Amino acid sequence: MLTLIYFVLILGLVVFIHELGHFIFAKKAGVYVYEFSLGMGPRLLKFNRKKKVKDKDGNITYVPDETDYCIRLFPIGGFVQMAGEEVEVDENIPPEKRLQSKKWHQRFLVMVAGVMNNFILAFIILLIIGWTNTVSLNSVYIDETHSKDLPSGSKILKVGGHKIDNFDRLNLELIVQGDKEFVMTIKDPDGKKKDVKIKSIAVGKDNMPLHYDYGFAVDTKIIDDKLAVIIDNSKLDDVKDGMIITAVDGTSFSDYLEYLKLVNSKKNEYKMTIKDDDGKEKDVQVKVEEAPDEDLNGYYQDFSVSGTEEKGFFAGIKYAFGKFISTIEQMFWTIWYLITGKLSLNMLSGPVGIYDVVGRASKLGFSTVLSLIALLNINVAFINILPLPAFDGGHALFLIIEKIKGSPVNPKVENTIHNIFFILLMILMVYITYNDILKLF
Repeated sequence: MLTLIYFVLILGLVVFIHELGHFIFAKKAGVYVYEFSLGMGPRLLKFNRKKKVKDKDGNITYVPDETDYCIRLFPIGGFVQMAGEEVEVDENIPPEKRLQSKKWHQRFLVMVAGVMNNFILAFIILLIIGWTNTVSLNSVYIDETHSKDLPSGSKILKVGGHKIDNFDRLNLELIVQGDKEFVMTIKDPDGKKKDVKIKSIAVGKDNMPLHYDYGFAVDTKIIDDKLAVIIDNSKLDDVKDGMIITAVDGTSFSDYLEYLKLVNSKKNEYKMTIKDDDGKEKDVQVKVEEAPDEDLNGYYQDFSVSGTEEKGFFAGIKYAFGKFISTIEQMFWTIWYLITGKLSLNMLSGPVGIYDVVGRASKLGFSTVLSLIALLNINVAFINILPLPAFDGGHALFLIIEKIKGSPVNPKVENTIHNIFFILLMILMVYITYNDILKLF
């Protein structure tokens, strides 16, 4: 229930800020606004505010505002309905109150104001995070490693030939590389640059090899200055959480990646050697069952990363600018990789996926929730500003075309294009939502 409340509040805030931008600039331009609505579907609440009207004698009266302020059933969007957006002219509205009668710059600002609001709120939140926390700045360094070719303290310069200057770009490039071998360029602590071949392995939601259920999950823990692989979330009677795994079918391993590769080769049954808290070892037969619908969690490489950390007023500003720019950059590359086929549509999330993310973020603390709100605002703004029909950027694009050609695009043609893309967008949303639901099980 708490997750649902967080979900409604967070998504409601993002949508409210976006639609408020359209609303304010429409009102400032003198456009008649029929409705300001949060949510979609049937109305739950509706009210009108009172506004002051002064007559020629100076008398003040309060009359209902022209706009209906509504909350609707489904918290997955919102809209501002303005006179002049539709093809059919509303003769009940004076011509000077219709959107299409306004100056070009006024109409353009109305279209992009929602995006501006989301970007501004995201940046303010990032400033708050930067000023109230010790923050990691852009450089990315190797932290823990079990590879002699990747000394701790090495700076990551490139992954697969692509420049890396922040955590967001590193994470995206590692996802794109997947479980294939790739080259990573580093600068070691002595300042020498070198290329290192990196091997990855795909892991599922239990940090185990994909598509198989072993009856337990695993975690890692530093014990006696060594990285140990330990049992986690065990469903087996004779295997308890916290026990250390020392061998697979009699073969020992030195790190988690080696363990994953050993287990990944076992498709039916294998012998696992484990050690309890008293240091006693025993062998356990593990039966392997298929889990074909297992969700892909990510890829594991045999190293972890860290960044330079700072705290203070200027560090907060630097963090806000860096994180803001890197998130937009990540959005750009994500779209590009989707177009070029390097990323699957399954990587995208809709409302159901966001609900799951909100639930996990709420358990990690207020700063994580703030980071999520900033990320969602940037995502909504970036997607909406794309010059595609049905988005705010699409409306802005038609205004730019109008400016170039010196006359408006035929309203019927423009609306038809917007409607076609809107239908395609809804089909995509249904597909994404379907995948999000599958990932929950």
